[in-house]
Amino acid sequence: MTRRIIITLVILTMPFILGLSLTYEIIQVDFASFMEEQPSIGYREGPRLLPPEGAVPVTGVEVPPDGSLPENPVPATPDSIARGKVLFDIHCAVCHGKDGKGQGPVAPYFKPPEAEVADLTEERIAKHEDGLIYLTITQGFQGMASLAENLTPQERWDVINYLRTLQSRNP
Repeated sequence: MTRRIIITLVILTMPFILGLSLTYEIIQVDFASFMEEQPSIGYREGPRLLPPEGAVPVTGVEVPPDGSLPENPVPATPDSIARGKVLFDIHCAVCHGKDGKGQGPVAPYFKPPEAEVADLTEERIAKHEDGLIYLTITQGFQGMASLAENLTPQERWDVINYLRTLQSRNP
């Protein structure tokens, strides 16, 4: 009995399904789901959406609108440098290496090859102000993740103080 009902329903719905498949060709009813009918925004057109909070910048470190950089409030004392070394070894040396030259154990795994780990001892980075390095550690940059959750502001300054000793050792 149920088999007859199913067969009857299939036979009765076949013309309906066939008719629906031909409807657009015969009646040409416009459906709003066509992609060419949807609004689109070009690559360089607005409106621009702000990146989500905590997103890592890829075009450069986000400097405050007035252009000011934070000043290093932590003097480079032996204690600060020692704390910075411990923190550098934990958080930074994995990629940048113990000597800061970008030869850490995970550095070879960065893809593509042009996404190399920065050599923190080279002159172009040594010329950066402490505030810019602080913002880079805080926000991250390109392949480097933000360390704001891992390091307190005090600890970030300690790492910078230690980094300056690495840069002075490797001219």
